[in-house]
Amino acid sequence: MALDELDGRLLALLEANGRESATKLAAKVGLSRSAVQERVARLERDGIIQGYTIRRGSGGPPAGVDAYLFVRLEGPACPRVAPLVRELPEVLSIESLAGELDMLIRARVPSMTALNTLRERVAHLPEVRTVTTAPVLAVHLDRR
Repeated sequence: MALDELDGRLLALLEANGRESATKLAAKVGLSRSAVQERVARLERDGIIQGYTIRRGSGGPPAGVDAYLFVRLEGPACPRVAPLVRELPEVLSIESLAGELDMLIRARVPSMTALNTLRERVAHLPEVRTVTTAPVLAVHLDRR
């Protein structure tokens, strides 16, 4: 599906504030509220918008531990291992890599103990050779 300029503007506005009302979006892009709702529904249906999320600020309770798991596999096993990793609810993203590492997993867990448990679960999956875990200490830029 080809995106036009209005789709791009709507996406940028929703990335900045996913809670923006259709009425406010409509005023900002020069469309009617119903036209904006139809466009957003199409973007969701076509998989351009795959979900909405929150980002915790520093004023709330601790958000848990974000971490990366760097995985080496036995041979070209990403297509077989990725569906198994996808089933783990703590996993936020899975990426296949070229080079020394085969897979990058980003996860969010409630504690370091939970991170260790997740790491062990991944390490015991078939065709996983090694797992290196790197908890995120600080985020200095996030353009998502």
